Amino acid sequence: MGAGSAPVWRSSVVALCLLPVVVPLVLLGLPLLCFAVAVVRFRRRRRRMKTAVTKGSGCYMGGGERPSPEREEDGGHRAALLHKYLQDQMELVGAKAGKKNSMRAQSKKAEFFYN
Repeated sequence: MGAGSAPVWRSSVVALCLLPVVVPLVLLGLPLLCFAVAVVRFRRRRRRMKTAVTKGSGCYMGGGERPSPEREEDGGHRAALLHKYLQDQMELVGAKAGKKNSMRAQSKKAEFFYN
């Protein structure tokens, strides 16, 4: 326990005393940091949108280059698959609705006969 151990003990006591002051300051700075990040992202997105419009790419707002025709064909295939899927889902919903309606009609007939 020479002269070297006293400064380590003092620095740890000072750190413990400053901890209640430093932690709230850091926590108060977090919303400001989040706001700054949001502003930077908004500006980057806006800049990309402006460059996409000035390049004359029309309604395409994706970053980078326009997709190649092969990708557009694949997108057409995807659109056809999505359309088929949606039709199947509508048929299922219609079948369930038909079952419910027929069950309601049967229950109304049963009520009529029993009353």
